[in-house]
Amino acid sequence: MTSNLKALVVSLALVGAAAPCSASVITFEGFPDQTVFTTQDFGSGVTFAGATILSLPGSLNPAFPPHSGHNVVYNPIGAMTLNFTTAVDFFSGFFTYNQPLVIQAYDSLNNLLDTANGACTANYIGSGTGCLDNEFLQVDAIGAIAKVVIAGGGGNNFTLDDAEFTGSRDPGVPEPATMAMLLGGLGALGLSRRRRAAAL
Repeated sequence: MTSNLKALVVSLALVGAAAPCSASVITFEGFPDQTVFTTQDFGSGVTFAGATILSLPGSLNPAFPPHSGHNVVYNPIGAMTLNFTTAVDFFSGFFTYNQPLVIQAYDSLNNLLDTANGACTANYIGSGTGCLDNEFLQVDAIGAIAKVVIAGGGGNNFTLDDAEFTGSRDPGVPEPATMAMLLGGLGALGLSRRRRAAAL
């Protein structure tokens, strides 16, 4: 393989290795207290169901403090659901709750992919459990999460802040399988040239 071809293969491998998915973080800041949070435009490809903004000061009980800023979302009735327009690799957030909490990730066919449970029965300030508020929880399933359901009680029992998830891949960056095929093809090309040069 010529030195130029070797350099090309190495540089393509490094580009593929250094091209992670972009992550989206929703802080819930900038929305008025009691905003029903559904399809607000933050360019992240996610819609919410069962989520309402609470602000401090305002409607937010200080026993459920934000992880950052002044706003959180809570579940006024039942579960909170996030639906992603493009499947994501993970979903995470900071949760304060007054009943046992469970987060479940599903694929586009509604198959359960991953589950995360709160460490305590409650973690709000003054709960007496010894657990700290704003517990970090995450569910993972690379490139497969189409929906996340957060539940734990009949409603008004948890707050979520600083929700994070991977967005869709940059269309200019090849998927790992595409990169592997490209590198394999370049390797075969180099081997072919080497054989041809040896035959001369």
